[in-house]
Amino acid sequence: MKEYLNDMIEDLRGLIAIKSVKDEPSADAPYGEGTLRALEYMLDLGRKYGMKAVNINGRAGYLEYGEGKDMIAVLLHLDVVPEQDGWTSDPYVLTERDGFLYGRGTSDDKGPAIAAFYAVADLIKNNEIKGYRVRLILGLDEECGSSCMAHYVKTQELPTLGFVPDADFPVIYAEKGILTVTIAGEGSKSIFLQAGDRPNVVPGKCHVEYKGKEITYEGKPAHGAAPFSGVNAIKIAIENSSVLAGLPIIEFFRNTLLDKHYGEGLDLDCKDESGRLTVNPGIMSINKEKSVCILNIRYPVTADYLSLVEKIEKSCKKYNLQVVHTDNNPALFVDKDSVLVSTLLSVYREMTNDYSKPLAIGGGTYARTMPNLVAFGMNMPDDIQNAHQANECIKKQRLYEGAAIYKESIKRLGETLVNQR
Repeated sequence: MKEYLNDMIEDLRGLIAIKSVKDEPSADAPYGEGTLRALEYMLDLGRKYGMKAVNINGRAGYLEYGEGKDMIAVLLHLDVVPEQDGWTSDPYVLTERDGFLYGRGTSDDKGPAIAAFYAVADLIKNNEIKGYRVRLILGLDEECGSSCMAHYVKTQELPTLGFVPDADFPVIYAEKGILTVTIAGEGSKSIFLQAGDRPNVVPGKCHVEYKGKEITYEGKPAHGAAPFSGVNAIKIAIENSSVLAGLPIIEFFRNTLLDKHYGEGLDLDCKDESGRLTVNPGIMSINKEKSVCILNIRYPVTADYLSLVEKIEKSCKKYNLQVVHTDNNPALFVDKDSVLVSTLLSVYREMTNDYSKPLAIGGGTYARTMPNLVAFGMNMPDDIQNAHQANECIKKQRLYEGAAIYKESIKRLGETLVNQR
């Protein structure tokens, strides 16, 4: 697959240049014009290789090739989180430095999308898709709740088997549940505060206004599944602004959330083979009308989310706060001995000579949106993990290495299905 590298880079360059952050909706673009442009870009690429290209109401789309009852799907997302500050190069200009490609979406998930696309393109070129279909399913709202895939599930054919290149190798067999909890209380006539714009990102800035003064406190953004990897700017504001002391939402944060990444301040701390529960306070706002704090919680596969909510409600009562909204995305668990997991793991091990064990993660992928899917790469065990951060990047060689693994995996899964008939 290395022979495709230059083409991969140029196509990725064009995709990175599209600012596909969720924005104001329009008739043709429910998630904003940028996401629609990214979708049309990929559909146009597919048409060049003879793939069937379908736009699903501006919410998702797919590229398909082959014939047969069974379908192997690869689920990808083209939306990205906002760029934030701290970049040393333009986040929407693909920039190469020291063997790495920098730009928003290079690792999450535009780089993997291009790698998977070329895996299918090479299968087409060599006439290796026989007796089954391959469908690249392209979503546009993964970073804000995956409503795109909910729409797909309601309106389109579901795959027989598939994988999601939006996590880590060797293969992900379990994903923690994701619980988003909105907590609200009284506002403040004298203080305005705003931090964060996505619950699943550690807020990098916290803006505070009072008595005509404006101060912006800075932290370090990180993925909400690993809040300990960043520095929450709300914490920095609380520790450095005495004017915030005494506000119920602030005292709640100080006593139950500050430096308590595992929910211990809310009596939520628990773990199983999928890992330990984590809590990310991703958004906080205070104005005259109300104060709000939104928590992004990743809980183990055996935990009961309703009991978690009850414990949060109990803690909130002490501060005259209320849980006003919850959104639960159930956990995913696929048997490690299943055909899907064992096949993907076998391909990965054969092609890398890495015998790492299957993983459980706190991140959430499209794998939980449909049956018979797991997350599969594209990060290697020693890769930099900087999705949702400034200077997001991917190793240049990872494009063709990932494409080669995906090509063989698609082929192997397809052959398995054909042989089972």
